[in-house]
Amino acid sequence: MTEAEIKGILRGHEDRNQELLGTLSTKGVALDKRRSVEHHFWANSQREAALLAKELYDRSFLVLAISPVNTEDGSKLWNVEAGAEQTPSVAASREISEDLTRLAARFDAVYDGWGTSI
Repeated sequence: MTEAEIKGILRGHEDRNQELLGTLSTKGVALDKRRSVEHHFWANSQREAALLAKELYDRSFLVLAISPVNTEDGSKLWNVEAGAEQTPSVAASREISEDLTRLAARFDAVYDGWGTSI
């Protein structure tokens, strides 16, 4: 992945994160209170998904899922989900988005953002 592609992905995360924080806030979620957060990734192969999951585990994330998903064009991607206890503000921070985007790129994967239950 090129630096330009990474910067484009990060711009998308910044916009989405602001929307998500606004939605959570209007629903009464405290943005500075720790809660269960899930970070989502897409990898191109089982091997890359497993290596990404190991690195996430080594960084103290709880690996919640590694599963194949058939795409509309008939190919297969691997979904990796990792959990952490974080505040929504931290999960939405540029630092986390950049760190996880760059980590995913090391494994030919894409960081697809985060979410939390309301």
